[in-house]
Amino acid sequence: MSEFNSCFICESSISDPVCKTCYMQQISVILNDLMFNYVAKDIVLIKLKNKIPNEHLNETPCLLCKKEKVAICRYCFSVSLADTLRELNFPEDSFDGFGYNLLFEEEIHKDKKVFE
Repeated sequence: MSEFNSCFICESSISDPVCKTCYMQQISVILNDLMFNYVAKDIVLIKLKNKIPNEHLNETPCLLCKKEKVAICRYCFSVSLADTLRELNFPEDSFDGFGYNLLFEEEIHKDKKVFE
């Protein structure tokens, strides 16, 4: 595994480096756009934040804020988000609004078995 630009979860190369804070800000905006009340929004964000590792293996700064180092790829973030939404009993058809990719989740579960 390379020490630079690798996802902490799946160990794949990160093609679009975005940090945990910027991912969380993007989801917050989406939740606002979907008109979630602030309590539901906070619950989603807290649960999601706890799923994303604080550790990172990279020296690559975030493409958006340029402050934090990146930890996970967008695919693993998407799977973490989907897991969070499932835990909170969101309907599967609502995942599309978050840019969720079901085919990738099935593939990563089958090949890497990193989310078991």
